[in-house]
Amino acid sequence: MEDFNSLLLQEQVELLKAQSAPTRSARSAHRREAMGYARQIEAHAFPYRSLGDDGSRRFDPRIYDYLIEETTH
Repeated sequence: MEDFNSLLLQEQVELLKAQSAPTRSARSAHRREAMGYARQIEAHAFPYRSLGDDGSRRFDPRIYDYLIEETTH
């Protein structure tokens, strides 16, 4: 399994690239990459984004999706 901190870093890099991408297709591609890293983070043994007893996550990066979609360049 990949290093947890490396996964977090790569996810953040892809989210930043999505935010600054010049086209909608580039933003979508970077968001897909970020979500791939998010899935690996969720599956990682370290319970950073594990589901709580109430079904919520301690941290859910999808709450920032609207920022990426609304960014225009």
